[in-house]
Amino acid sequence: MSISPIQLPVVPSIEGGAKPVQGADVGGGFGKALSEARELETNAATASEKFANGDQSVGIHEVMIATEKANIALRFATTLKNKAVEAYRELMNTQV
Repeated sequence: MSISPIQLPVVPSIEGGAKPVQGADVGGGFGKALSEARELETNAATASEKFANGDQSVGIHEVMIATEKANIALRFATTLKNKAVEAYRELMNTQV
């Protein structure tokens, strides 16, 4: 399972309404990134457990690949969280 970049599904128009962004992936977001990270982490744990138990169908290279995928997905989700918190703080500090 791959992690796709997050795109904003709607941008405000000058006329006051909202229009969909061309090519936007509606339905993605932070929750999706977290669920993908959790799934990849589970896959990595399962692969490492099978390898540790001597399962011949799982090689060390597969364990390392699964572990790195989970690591990258977790870092991606953490970065999304940090950017969202940073944007929220900036909005709260903006004087009207």
